[in-house]
Amino acid sequence: MTTPTPYDILIVGYGPAGITAAIYAARKRLTVALIGDLPGGEVRNSGDIENWPGDQHTDGNTLADKLIAHLGDHKDLVTIMQDKVLTITQESPTPSNSPSGKGRKLFITTTEGGKTYTSKTVIYTAGRHPRMLNVPGEAEYKNLGITYCATCDAPLFSGMDVAVVGGGNTGAEAVIMLQKIAKKIYVLQDSDRLIADPVLIANFDKDPNVTIITNTKTTKIAGETMVKSLTYQDVKTGAEHTVAVGGIFVAIGAIPNTGPVKDLVKLDRMGAIEADRYGATNVPGFFAAGDVTNIRDAQIVVAAGQGCSAALSAGDYLSRQQ
Repeated sequence: MTTPTPYDILIVGYGPAGITAAIYAARKRLTVALIGDLPGGEVRNSGDIENWPGDQHTDGNTLADKLIAHLGDHKDLVTIMQDKVLTITQESPTPSNSPSGKGRKLFITTTEGGKTYTSKTVIYTAGRHPRMLNVPGEAEYKNLGITYCATCDAPLFSGMDVAVVGGGNTGAEAVIMLQKIAKKIYVLQDSDRLIADPVLIANFDKDPNVTIITNTKTTKIAGETMVKSLTYQDVKTGAEHTVAVGGIFVAIGAIPNTGPVKDLVKLDRMGAIEADRYGATNVPGFFAAGDVTNIRDAQIVVAAGQGCSAALSAGDYLSRQQ
C-alpha cells in the first residue's frame, strides 16, 4: 500500500528526538508521518532521570508517557504508525506540475508492515541498539541470564551474583540499580579505570558487595539452562579467570540504527549519520537528530533539542521549495 499524497515530513523514530520533531513540525502546520516500533523510544530503558529540566526526579517510562501525551495534542496533523522502517530511497525529480513542487525528489519509505510512504522531507531519529560482546555463549544465553537492559531486567536477579560488563555511564547506572537487588556485583572494564561520570562511580566504589575489575576482556559465557559463569582475560598478563554469576548485564555502548539509510546518506567511521548543528545531512531534505547522528553527548535533552532543530530546518527547507 502506498500513501497517495506525500507528507511534508516523515519522521523515523518514536523517542524524544522524533517526538520533539513532530511537535515542532505540527506547530508549523506541516503534515507529519511518524514511524517507530517502540513508543517513547529507548528512554524507556532508563531508570531514574534527574537531569531533565523541569522534572527534578522522574524515570524513563514516566518521561516517555509524558512525551507521547504531549504529542497527542497534535493528532490532527501527526499520523503515527507503529511499524519498522526497512528502506528509504529517493525517486527521480518530479515534474513542475507535481503537487510536491518543481523538480523536487520525493523520499520513498517502506516498512516491515508492507506499507510505502512518500514524503517531501525526512527526519531520521532511529537511535541506537546495544553493542554485543560477540563471545562464545552470548547468543546461546541471550535472555537466559544475559541482558542488555538493567532497567528492564534487574529485578529478575534478586539475591544473585551478577556481572556488569562495561564501565561507562550505562554500566555504572546498571550497577546502581543492582546494588539494591543483587547479592554481589562484578564490574568488568577493558581499560585501567572506569570511564563513567565520577558522580555515578561514587555510588558504589566503596561498596563491599561491588568488585571492580579493570583491564579485562570477556572471552566466554557458560551455563546449563541458564547462565552460570563468565570468563575474562587479564589483558596485561594474559591470564584467564572465571566468576560464577547468574546474570550478565552487557553495557559496552551502542550501534547507530542506520541500516535503512546506509546507501542514502553519509555516515562517519562509527556508522552514525553525519549531521550539522541544524540536523542537515549531505542529502537535501534529509535531516537527522538524536543518538543516530555523530552527536558527542548521548543525552535525552540533547536528542530532544536536536529534534527541534531538525524540524525547524525541515520547515525552512520546505518553505524555500515553494
